[in-house]
Amino acid sequence: MNVLALKIEIKGFEILNDTDEYVDIKVGAGEIWDEIVGKTVGMNLSGLESLSAIPGTVGASPVQNIGAYGAEVKDTIQEVEVFDIKDGKISIISNKDCKFGYRDSIFKNEAKRKYVIIGVTYRLKKSIPIIPDYPGVKKYFIENNINNPALKQIREAIISIRSEKLPNPKENPNVGSFFKNPIVLNEVAYKIIEEFPNAKFFALKDDLTKIPAGWLIENAGLKGESFGNVSVYDKNALVLINIGNATSKDIIKARNEIIKIVKDKFGITLEQEPEIV
Repeated sequence: MNVLALKIEIKGFEILNDTDEYVDIKVGAGEIWDEIVGKTVGMNLSGLESLSAIPGTVGASPVQNIGAYGAEVKDTIQEVEVFDIKDGKISIISNKDCKFGYRDSIFKNEAKRKYVIIGVTYRLKKSIPIIPDYPGVKKYFIENNINNPALKQIREAIISIRSEKLPNPKENPNVGSFFKNPIVLNEVAYKIIEEFPNAKFFALKDDLTKIPAGWLIENAGLKGESFGNVSVYDKNALVLINIGNATSKDIIKARNEIIKIVKDKFGITLEQEPEIV
């Protein structure tokens, strides 16, 4: 079956509002995401720095509600400009109407294949940035003797940490994080901690806990394991890499085996993060 794929090349970077507290910036969907992060950090605007080094374009950011190190792009998006494929009209979808969730949005559900995203407006702050409350980030600043990191230094830390944990897709073909971090009831997390007392999970509101999917995969004994032409990356169990001439069938087979093994070990069902076209 042949599939037509279109690559959005819409460019643009426009300041819509500039106040004492924030700046609203409209960006074309075809702009390279990390280049925009670097540009806004260079303008000393906070909000996107924790999302540094994420591959892809601006137009993809609201679809997946990309996130890393405690930040999600939904926290900065004001609105998304879209082209309706059916009626040929351009309209605006507000942050609220995007129905953002954990790695989720309206564009992955009821609006899937209905719109083409052509632009996104972000609201970025002029206030002092918040250092991500993650062990790896804190370790970076301690090792580099940085006590009060500037915005640029936070971005540099994220880029450095990600480069060590994620394989270069040009060298090891991959799509980054393959599984969502599952959110479970506290009682499920507590049961796991009884067996693994040093596990680091993240408490959420409403009696829920977020468990790193990579931790589950690694502690199920799968880090570095191969499933035919697909392997679990030996430096980050959250990433699947193509070690041969893997097809979509190979990836799906590996995914299903990993999900089953983790389910049998921990009673938690992992969910795939990237979309399969």
